[in-house]
Amino acid sequence: MKELQDIIEGREVRPLHPGEVLADVLEELEVTQAAFAEILGVSVYTICEIVQGRKPITADMAIRIGKALGNGPQLWLNLQQKVDIWDAIQAHKEEYSKVSVIG
Repeated sequence: MKELQDIIEGREVRPLHPGEVLADVLEELEVTQAAFAEILGVSVYTICEIVQGRKPITADMAIRIGKALGNGPQLWLNLQQKVDIWDAIQAHKEEYSKVSVIG
């Protein structure tokens, strides 16, 4: 966890949302959001919200996407985790600076 936080704390720009990566993959594969939603068994709205970066990749969605694309869930969870940690650091930077290290 510490290594990931160190990498993200130094970033001035938010990491790519996994939805942006998914949009590129779907475009490359020439698969529409509607077709992909059907493959995953979710609504088109859900895929649209993810692609537009308004909805996070949950564990359930990571499993579905990873299975459909053949690359497993971990990639998608890792991308989302980077965004989540960066967002939390930006929102609570001052509070985190007050937390001391035990030991």
